[in-house]
Amino acid sequence: MALAVTAQAQKRFDFTVMGGANMGQIDGDHADRYRHLGLRAGVGTSFALGSDTKSPWRMVVELAYTQKGSYVEATDARLSADYVEIPLMLSYTTHSQNLRLSAGVAPALLVRSKVTYHGDEDPQGKDMFTAMDLLPVTVSARWLLGTHLGIEGRYQNSLLSVTREDVAGTYRLFRSNKGCFHNLLSIGLFLQF
Repeated sequence: MALAVTAQAQKRFDFTVMGGANMGQIDGDHADRYRHLGLRAGVGTSFALGSDTKSPWRMVVELAYTQKGSYVEATDARLSADYVEIPLMLSYTTHSQNLRLSAGVAPALLVRSKVTYHGDEDPQGKDMFTAMDLLPVTVSARWLLGTHLGIEGRYQNSLLSVTREDVAGTYRLFRSNKGCFHNLLSIGLFLQF
């Protein structure tokens, strides 16, 4: 009986360990390139939706540590924000079983922030970011290279401002939503069991 339950669980759930690099910018900070490099590492699981374990539709839940930010060349300013995020995505696995496409949100809690100008830390810069990146939209594509190892590309963009100051910045979605927004590209490897 235990073997039957274990076999069923393995078909319904998978477990993933992931790691990679982030290339970030902050929309609204007057810099327009992905010049902030950071890391992304975490774990995740996905489970089949419905009673059919072979359904291509799955729910993905992850827990990750991710570094976001920006580099503004004109003022030699580095804006860094580290988050613990919980991506919640709906995914579709293609018929080949090698490609999984996902989309969802990744609410994130700010763990650490730092702003430097010409290499010197601005003591007030750590209060620049809000406590949460509440509504970043996330899309990803995963390609399974073998039985367990794969590569993933991910794009993430905040829909709500991530800075406390609202005098500068840009707009997102509607005119009253002004501020600065994380814009992130990630690439990495994952192990899936």
